[in-house]
Amino acid sequence: MTNLNQWLGELYRRHHRDLVRYVARLVGGRDNGEEVVQNTYLKLAGRSAQSFAIEHPKAYVFAAARTAAVDFTAQQNREWLYRVDLADVDHLTGEDPTSLLHRRQRIVRLAVLLNELSPDCQTAFIMNKIEGRSHREIAERLGVSVSMVEKHIMRALVHCRDLMREEGGF
Repeated sequence: MTNLNQWLGELYRRHHRDLVRYVARLVGGRDNGEEVVQNTYLKLAGRSAQSFAIEHPKAYVFAAARTAAVDFTAQQNREWLYRVDLADVDHLTGEDPTSLLHRRQRIVRLAVLLNELSPDCQTAFIMNKIEGRSHREIAERLGVSVSMVEKHIMRALVHCRDLMREEGGF
């Protein structure tokens, strides 16, 4: 099994840059491309050595990455079903129309920024900042370490701050 992992590792090192570039075009970005390529490698590394009698390893790895990219895109599309829907924000009343419009625009922008994050990152941020849950509660819910929850929340805060600065704030 070690020989298989060494072989796969060498194959991925040799073609990593091209794989990421190829997959990034399929999934819409380098970060997502990196994630898909890594997941492809992990998936292949988990297979038995008998399934690796491959005549054209490079073609095989690119085909596996393409399949993973298609799966990734389908998952992203499913996740959009659970994204924040701002059509119901009209319940904000008691303010003058200008303040109401400004507040609605800020909420919409925040939702857009959060929707750019991974699902776990979104969930950790919302559970902590909106629901007021502790890092430990969030970690148990997501099945990750408290440290990972802290990283998710920090990533969300930095992401929102950076994009808001680029656009001139809320």
